[in-house]
Amino acid sequence: MKALVYRDFNDFKWEEVETPVIGPDEILVRVMACGLCSTDVWKAMYHEAKPGMVLGHEVSGELVETGLNVANLRIGDRVAVFHRAECGACYYCKHGDETLCSEYRRQSIFPGAFAEYIRVTPRLVQKSVVKIPDEMTYEEATMIEPTACCVRAVSKCGISVDDSVLIIGDGPMAMLNAQVSKSAGALVILSGHHDSRVEPALRLGADYAFNSKKISIREKVLELTGGRGADVVIVAVSSTDAVQQSLKLVREGGKICVFGDFRDVPQPSLSLDLKPVVHNGVKILGSWGCSTKDYHAAFNLLKNRKVRVKEMITHRFPLERFTEALNVFLSKDCLKIVLHP
Repeated sequence: MKALVYRDFNDFKWEEVETPVIGPDEILVRVMACGLCSTDVWKAMYHEAKPGMVLGHEVSGELVETGLNVANLRIGDRVAVFHRAECGACYYCKHGDETLCSEYRRQSIFPGAFAEYIRVTPRLVQKSVVKIPDEMTYEEATMIEPTACCVRAVSKCGISVDDSVLIIGDGPMAMLNAQVSKSAGALVILSGHHDSRVEPALRLGADYAFNSKKISIREKVLELTGGRGADVVIVAVSSTDAVQQSLKLVREGGKICVFGDFRDVPQPSLSLDLKPVVHNGVKILGSWGCSTKDYHAAFNLLKNRKVRVKEMITHRFPLERFTEALNVFLSKDCLKIVLHP
């Protein structure tokens, strides 16, 4: 088979590699679509990936081979695969911190989804594979995993009906956080820097969206929340400035969720005024990744059209044109890019 093999950030090769051989409790999936995620880009850019690796994890495809012991899946099934699976029994799993489970971090698909085929390991077969309905495209199914990360954030924040939620950021994860918050019944406000993304945010369910380079974000949020500030602020960008700003945008007793992945952009040291935390009851929490429970919840949101992702896919590339796709990703002149073998 062919796969996109990482050598260096500007050196990816679409080349022949060995087709995975599955065990009795595993499945082989022909990759039909895979999303390009900032985590993949970060691993390549900062050399966290080892030369010879195949990246990619937001994946959907067709099941082409099953192990002897696999009973609940059939050849020809259209599936989406989550690349992680927690053990469910360790200290962290029992405390709802599945992304800290050591087993969770060891699980993966092989060799990686930027390939023609992937091997899905036993625990993933048991917990992390969903059959996608005919009305859901393979491209849409790649969006289950990023949606699940937002399901986790919204759940950790306890967002519910009539909460006011401010999303700082206008990238794909900001858009998904906005939609998942809306599905929970919240009033959703989105602040970004790109006019080209503000209008789509409104179409996708944000109640208010604006360019904070043109409109005072603080004045607008106070206006929309009766002068209190947002109940929840989700910082969906990797910006220490945005985290600092959020303390002025959240209400007393409200919550700030640091969602942006600070691995991918070098940042200055973060200095926070802790008076709002100590005296005004503001809570600061972080959210990263998702559990298998979040993944299945996200699948249901997409299946029931509570979260719409088709409109977010702005670019499609074959994997052999990955360098072109990467350049579009880095230009930020896109929302979501999907790759096809």
